[in-house]
Amino acid sequence: MAQVAVITESEQLKTLWLVVAGSLIFFMNAGFAMLETGLCQVRNSTNVLAKNLIVFCVSILAFWILGFGLMFGNGNGWLGNTGLFFQAFDPPLQNGFGGGFDSLQILYPNQPWMVVFFFQLVFAGTTATIVSGAMAERVKFWAFFSFSFCLVAIAYPITGRWVWHPNGWLTTNFNFLDFAGSTVVHSVGGMAGLVGTILIGPRRGWQGYNPDATKGHRFNDSPQNFGYNNLSFATLGCLILWLGWLGFNGGSARSIAHIPHIIATTMLAGASGGVFVLLLRGLRSHKPALSLVINGILGGLVSITASSVYVSLAAAIIIGAVSSIWIILLEKLLEQLKIDDPVGAIPVHLGCGIWGTLAAGLFANQLPPYINYPVIRIEQIFAQAIGIIAINLATIIFSLIFWLLIGLIIYLLESINNTFKSSTNRSYSLGDRELNQNHFYRYLHFARKALRVSKEEEREGSDGTFS
Repeated sequence: MAQVAVITESEQLKTLWLVVAGSLIFFMNAGFAMLETGLCQVRNSTNVLAKNLIVFCVSILAFWILGFGLMFGNGNGWLGNTGLFFQAFDPPLQNGFGGGFDSLQILYPNQPWMVVFFFQLVFAGTTATIVSGAMAERVKFWAFFSFSFCLVAIAYPITGRWVWHPNGWLTTNFNFLDFAGSTVVHSVGGMAGLVGTILIGPRRGWQGYNPDATKGHRFNDSPQNFGYNNLSFATLGCLILWLGWLGFNGGSARSIAHIPHIIATTMLAGASGGVFVLLLRGLRSHKPALSLVINGILGGLVSITASSVYVSLAAAIIIGAVSSIWIILLEKLLEQLKIDDPVGAIPVHLGCGIWGTLAAGLFANQLPPYINYPVIRIEQIFAQAIGIIAINLATIIFSLIFWLLIGLIIYLLESINNTFKSSTNRSYSLGDRELNQNHFYRYLHFARKALRVSKEEEREGSDGTFS
């Protein structure tokens, strides 16, 4: 009887920790909101806050309707086919497993359904929030709203299943390692943001960009200076995110005994990223930049997410330090490629997510129940590369379909309402002869333009419009 009591108390402690960890992850949304608001312009701050608030509302419903079932429902290694509309018609307070979620008996033995659903949905919401930063200040509110639903309902759970479901094809065939989501969460969010950013183009005035100019002459205007709204908000956002990361990584522990090590590696990687990015900037004879230090810390945290439980403390410092190199190089690369990322979401989440996943193959050690086999470095690095390519390629395909379809629907709706008709720009008219020629690339062109806010909103700010 005493042994049963101890086991029960241990299970209850795990349940409590999942609730606490999930709450910390949920609070990360406040960190993203403060970070993005602080690094964007004041005239768009209300719109930025609205997107960061509504994205979690949308994500919760999307994950409940489709996402949780596609990710953890019964099915094959690619797709779940049970558990849609999670427990919508089941009796309240039902805590057993089954009913289309056999995988949860393996992943979360003797844990209530509801706490697992809560813990997993905050991961899904984080993925969608990342997209907001990369496309800030020029994406339409309703376009982002719609894309967030599609990402969390379809793209994120399908790719996540490949890794985190016990029968996921990347797990069973390649022993792919991603402990808490460097690729599953951060790379997916970063890649979705990158695709959207390329489709929609830079902010008006960034490096002299003018979206209304003809191709080849869009960067000929005078560059506009985009100052930060409030670095105090951005710093507060960074600290909130750092706190939330303790739940982000620690909540995925299979045993309470592993949590201290996970927290230690997480703290060291974040600190290492912040310090080394500052040192690297100093070596290049540049003045320190607070925004770069913030992204250095976040890059270190993203990088350690894939391996925080099964790497040493020394490896965590190395992983965080290398992430700072990635951030500096990728920020420079994006600038050269004329890809506008107002908050640095793409280098931090996509770039460091890729590095962190590779680092898991470089530094991970055999550690049951997470890794039950001797780690052969070359094979594991190859497995990590396969997973990175597969998930990012799938995210590119999903994102292209979602963004262009959403843009086309918005264009058609606005055309029907005559909002695009004007005497100076006939190209937006639904009845225009060129649009009726069934040229596919023209549909794509109009879909891309429909994702952007209007010229007036870009110049004067999109606060209060939620267009």
